[in-house]
Amino acid sequence: MQYAPEIIQRLQAASEVDEPLDDFIKEWIDRPWPLTPWASWTLFSLIRHRPRQEFVSQIVQHNLGIDQLDLAKQGYDAHPEGINRGPVSGLPEWEYYLHGCGCSLTHQQTGIEIDVDFYDETADWIDLFFYQGFLKSLRQPELCEARVLALHASIETVQFAFEELQEQGFLEENSEHHASRLSFEIREILPLLESLTEKHAEPETMLRLAAVIGDWPLVEQLLNSGEIPPAVTAKARQIISARKRFLANEFEQNENQSLALQALQENQSPDLDDFLKRALKSNNSSTLDTGLDLIVATGDTRWCPLVSEVLQRVSFMGSADEFPRPQKWAQCLEFLLRQEYEFDRTIEFLNHVPKYALGEAAAIALEFQPHLALPLFREALRSSIPHNRATAAAILAIIGQPWCQRELLQILKESTDQEATSESRAALKIIWKLESKADVENWERENPLQFESDEHITVVEAMLLQTPWYVKFEMDQWRDCVLPLRDIIPPGAE
Repeated sequence: MQYAPEIIQRLQAASEVDEPLDDFIKEWIDRPWPLTPWASWTLFSLIRHRPRQEFVSQIVQHNLGIDQLDLAKQGYDAHPEGINRGPVSGLPEWEYYLHGCGCSLTHQQTGIEIDVDFYDETADWIDLFFYQGFLKSLRQPELCEARVLALHASIETVQFAFEELQEQGFLEENSEHHASRLSFEIREILPLLESLTEKHAEPETMLRLAAVIGDWPLVEQLLNSGEIPPAVTAKARQIISARKRFLANEFEQNENQSLALQALQENQSPDLDDFLKRALKSNNSSTLDTGLDLIVATGDTRWCPLVSEVLQRVSFMGSADEFPRPQKWAQCLEFLLRQEYEFDRTIEFLNHVPKYALGEAAAIALEFQPHLALPLFREALRSSIPHNRATAAAILAIIGQPWCQRELLQILKESTDQEATSESRAALKIIWKLESKADVENWERENPLQFESDEHITVVEAMLLQTPWYVKFEMDQWRDCVLPLRDIIPPGAE
């Protein structure tokens, strides 16, 4: 099926402003179009995204001097020797990062990220995860991307749009890789779309474009309340109802309940509460986690009894085939404490902390039960579990008070073990006050890191090299939560 002529016709119609708006709406309201608004706007955004990927391809070949086909076939082996990231030669406002068979570009002023994996000599193949990353990086989204983001607030739910575009034949799936490409030529479409994008500020541009692709909820939203034809309102209600039925069905299918739950929340489903209750009773960890995230974001006290049940019913420490998830344990506990739900009983959980959640528990205790915080921080820093050490060290680095430095330095005084001290040393280097700098440098000079082999490194050695990055990552996760607690000094730390 040839889609390009139909798309061109609709974009040309949206570009014409001579026809009165009322007549224009009447003309298009019953014209069939195979896609929902969620998929249509995503399609237009992907058409605009294809040249961005070509830009990355040109950088790889001409500025970095890499044979793209070699990169596609050999991955890391096709990378030039030396550093695999830095400013692009001739375009210093862009920073590149080579990874596997692909390259990511980041604009230093706007923050825009364009990431591409190459599977052949073209830049055709679009990775869903990379496209979602591009959307997340946009600070001032343009016409199509602005609507995509409005329709997919979590961004993750744009996956449904990709699936619809694949089902309707607008996207072709790569038979070997998790990527898709447009199934039609965009050469004539792109100038029309770019012209409409340039007119984004004109009031009727988005309205007319919405009409030609059947986004009647947006048409209704953009029209003045006194000028909305009943047929537009009826069409808008029909589209919204169909979307909610589709998402409810996706949830019932049990294939991707987590994504369906996010989309139901984005679309303000009247049955959302029922779906959330089912999510909290689910044995599927992904569904349960998403339900908790959505509930915690509301801060609604009526969810406390169910969250309390989850905290007592579910082991967030992981089963034989599942990684521990101490963050979810902490999320439940913090939510209940913040709502002051059965406080005396709930706070008792800090006296029976699961072995993987010591760092999380220390942060919660610092706010709600300060006399328990210092023992928990000390236990976490000395734990045999790297996650405990990294979380505690990251939180102390964010707080950065003298008592935090003393606790971290004490680890260096007690041990000469590289692994046991790695997180504390990484945190101290981030704080990097004069009194700690000399101690860390002396410790590392007296206890140099020695690899078992000159050719290969062990898993433990690899983890040691990654520790500074991991501590910084944990700091990013905890910063907003911990900064308000900086002035709290737990008993015993004076």
